Amino acid sequence: MFLQGQKVGKYQILRSLGSGGFGSVFLAKDTWLNIKVAIKVPHKQSLELFKLLKEPRLQAALNHPNIVRMIAAEKQNRIFFMVMEYIKGKTLEKILEKEGKLDIDQAVDYMTQICYGVDHAHKSKIVHRDLRPSNIIVSEDGTAKITDFGTSVWLNNIPYASTRIGSPPYMAPEQFMGKATFSSDVYSLGCIFYEMITGEPPILDPDPFKILEKAKEGKIKPPRLKNKDVPKEIDDLIMKCLATQTDERFQKPSEIIRRLTVFKGKEAKRSEIEDIMGRIKARERTTTNPCWNCRRPLPYKSKICPYCGEST
Repeated sequence: MFLQGQKVGKYQILRSLGSGGFGSVFLAKDTWLNIKVAIKVPHKQSLELFKLLKEPRLQAALNHPNIVRMIAAEKQNRIFFMVMEYIKGKTLEKILEKEGKLDIDQAVDYMTQICYGVDHAHKSKIVHRDLRPSNIIVSEDGTAKITDFGTSVWLNNIPYASTRIGSPPYMAPEQFMGKATFSSDVYSLGCIFYEMITGEPPILDPDPFKILEKAKEGKIKPPRLKNKDVPKEIDDLIMKCLATQTDERFQKPSEIIRRLTVFKGKEAKRSEIEDIMGRIKARERTTTNPCWNCRRPLPYKSKICPYCGEST
């Protein structure tokens, strides 16, 4: 679509970053701001403008550190393209191709970040519908960012997205049937987590219908049987994400985050008022010495008993 060195408006094409089923992505330089950006050019240029604007509008509505930021949508020389922040790093897919599988701590860190991004999208009533390792970019500083909202949809006043679309190894059973909802993204999160710690998706078959059949029957081998280093808590969490029935899964990505936080042994940040109250309580320690008169425990450094009034 674009050639290296080509000038498109204020953008100079530097090189190709790759191509997928829905479009090609290029690294470019914004010559006005002197920054690098990623330019995505949809393959289907014949669509009406409002249809081409669907993806950038969805992504532009999201502002979160774990989601690739949409900067602009433009049309130059009859070619429509999107301008996004450029993330210097690798997709999770490329990382897994090189590493095979990740250690538990690394997988938990990535999954927590991905869940934060998905939770933000869900709060904006947006279902991604194509969560998979190739749509997760990990920057050089270890930040995981979700991209490619080309199949995403707003679920504002409708119960589910009726179009059957997605990547079969990461699709929930109901998504195959054209009934994708927020819970379908939770299933996809389980598939990604499963692959990070075992090296492969829970169900892998070249025939999508066989994947659907196994998913509907719940024929998924627990990750602990493929990787003995997987803790039981993580095994249980993943299998709950991969439950056949939507009401048996986690209902929100925030629930997964809480489980992972507990697993990591980290306490949720206390609010400022809780911190202040904690400090006050710490100062209100009692000594082991009781009052000589009423025998009640004396407050820390107290010279007069607050119960009977006697000097200590």
